Amino acid sequence: MGRKSEVEKLRSLAQMDVDAVGAYDAAIARVKEPMVRERLNDFRVDHVRHVQDLNAFIRQFGGEPVELRPDLKGAAMKGLTAMTSMMGTEAALVAMLGNEEFTNRAYELALSFEWSPEVRSLIEKNRRDEERHITWVKDAVRQRPWVLDEGAEVQA
Repeated sequence: MGRKSEVEKLRSLAQMDVDAVGAYDAAIARVKEPMVRERLNDFRVDHVRHVQDLNAFIRQFGGEPVELRPDLKGAAMKGLTAMTSMMGTEAALVAMLGNEEFTNRAYELALSFEWSPEVRSLIEKNRRDEERHITWVKDAVRQRPWVLDEGAEVQA
């Protein structure tokens, strides 16, 4: 893969992670349950780190790093997540599930390209993070652990 093509693909991944950060910001601002907020914030931190790590390779290859500012797609994603999150924690997590499905597919696709070993290793690491995110969100939507927490508080 040529350096220019490689930089563009890395920039696309980094921008997707920037957009994910915005969606997490929107959900975190509206979720009241501390346990859920904490986990969402952990995932947000992962996405920020993805941007930083991808930007390091982008710079190394002579490209312009991606700023931590959503593009039009990211602004739409953040707005939709914000509106959906107003309907409660479960709605916020369903919105985040859709966002995580998108990031998982993008990283999966990225692994189909030819990369240097160092870049491939980073993309694989980020992909594992995305798998962890989507697994937790799916489980949380199914099990609704915040409801159990509320119930325990009410019964005590």
